Parts: sequence; structure tokens; C-alpha cells
Amino acid sequence: MNKLRSIGKGLLLLMTMIGLAIWCQIVRSPAPFIRWFRRLPDPGPSAPPDFAAYEGLVDVHRDAEYPSSFRSNQLDLYSPKGRRDKLPTILWGHGGAFVAGDKSGTAYWCTMMASKGYTVVSMNYETAPEAHYPAPIHQMAEVYQYLKSKEEQYPTLDLSRLIIGGDSAGAQIASQFIAVQTNPELARVTGIPACVPSESLKAAILYCGPYNVKRLANAKGRIERFYMNLLGWAYIGVRNWRENEKSEHASTVNYVTEQFPPVFITDGNTGSFEKHGQELEGKLLAKGVPVTSLFFSITEGTVHHEYQFKLDTEEAALCFKMTLAFLHDCLDS
Repeated sequence: MNKLRSIGKGLLLLMTMIGLAIWCQIVRSPAPFIRWFRRLPDPGPSAPPDFAAYEGLVDVHRDAEYPSSFRSNQLDLYSPKGRRDKLPTILWGHGGAFVAGDKSGTAYWCTMMASKGYTVVSMNYETAPEAHYPAPIHQMAEVYQYLKSKEEQYPTLDLSRLIIGGDSAGAQIASQFIAVQTNPELARVTGIPACVPSESLKAAILYCGPYNVKRLANAKGRIERFYMNLLGWAYIGVRNWRENEKSEHASTVNYVTEQFPPVFITDGNTGSFEKHGQELEGKLLAKGVPVTSLFFSITEGTVHHEYQFKLDTEEAALCFKMTLAFLHDCLDS
């Protein structure tokens, strides 16, 4: 009986997606699909069993508004409770396939990281199709400028020891923001001036992101290709997004230079962007950029997209431990 229910749900999902595909063709917009996608249930992150111990060590300032040309311009700031000294600062972009998601999805991880002696800033940004690439990269620059203006208000901010990071779509955004700082050509074509002094950019944390946008069109299954095509259309902003120059610009693998800071990069082995991560790792290493990576052989079992936020699992615990060690090495050198 359960098997029949599963088959029925699968058929219903397929019929819904086919109907949305036809509708998108008629109205010439990915918006109907995106509205449906945003209503899908999201299992979300999970906390470790001892999360309350971390939570008790951290102060959180929620929903501060940063000046922006776009909507969804809020951020949360996490810092160790009672600390007033300057601490290395992590600026984070959340995931959500470029069309959904919220900074609240990073709360467990940000809390745990702040308990280890970091200031963590998790930002919202306006998603597609309401805003197109490179809007989120503009917004990350706006957050940086806002934080620069608020260093007295938030005494634990230390933007001279800045770490840029993100998960899923947020990892693409973070990698692009770094590339803008380190490659004048990307700054030129996106119209986003570099704003972070090179000596201040200490490290990058990239979890489960797509770094070669054109590769998204090469998904294996028909349903996955359909899904990726509409997300690409929404994010880049044109129907023929694969041939648009913005897809070239949005592919961080095309803009790696030796000025990139040290990178921690990871991904799962199922339903994610593992090949993107490995391609970016290769590009970074070819430029002499230090890289610490965590990928999983399929023989080790199934590790899904955004595994690192399932903080009650062994894989996520390993990723968190390795991230801390990586940051210690970057900041201690």
C-alpha cells in the first residue's frame, strides 16, 4: 500500500511539473513554476543533540536592515555572549536555488560557529525572478559597506579578518563576490566595484554550490533538466539563459585568479553539485590557491545536497570540525 502511495505521489508530481512547463511556455515566464516551488515542503536543517549548549553561548541580533537597492535586505548577526573584542567575521549567503530560502535556515550553523569565537553575519537577498543575476552579489557588497559603517555598534566585527561563505546558491553568490574582489574583469562586466581590501579577505567557505552555471543545463534526468532550466531562466533573467553572456559571468570557474583567498569546499555525492565543486577546486589549485576539500565516495554511502546543515549526522559533524580547523590555519598563518 505504501508503495502504491509513493507511485501515486510521484505521478502527481510529474503531472504537476508537466502542467507548469506548458504554462511557462504559454506565459513565457518561469514565475508560475517558482511560485509552486516556493510552496514545496523543505525538510530544512537539523540541530545536533547538544545544540542548547551552543545556543547559551551566543547573542543574536536579528533582522537588522542594511541599505540596499533591492528587497529582502535584512541580516542576522551572531557573536559570542558577553564578548566585546574584535573577532574574525564570517559573511554568509543562504541557499534556496536562487529563488527561495532565508537566513533563518543557517541559524543552527551560525550559532555553533559563533560559539567558537567568530562573529557571523547571515544575510538575506532578493531572490529570482524578482531580481536577476548579479543582484545578490550587489547585495553582498551592500552588506559589507553597511558593516563597515557599524563597526562601533557591533564591537565584535573585525572586517580586517573577513571570511566569505555560503551554501548552495549562496555558495555561488559568495564565490562570485570573492571573484569580484580578486578579478578586475568580473568587477567590470558585473558593474560591481571591488570593496574589500585584499589583505582583509582571509578565507572562503563554499558548501554545495554551483560554480559553472552552464553545467546546470546538463543535468542527467529529464525532470532535473526541466527544473534546472527554469531556475536558470529565473536567475539569469532570459529564456535562452545558457547562451547569454551572464551565464558566462556567473560561472566562477571562469574568473579564478591567484588572488583568491584559501578555500574550504565541500559537497555531497547525490543530488547536488559535486562536479562543480571539483571543477572549481581544480581551477583554484591550478592558480596556486590553497584548497581544503571534503567530498565523499559513493562507496561511503549517500550524502545529499546541503548535508552540512544536518548537524545531527556524522558527515555534517566532520564538515564542521574540518571547517573550524581550516579557519584556524588561515587565521593563524
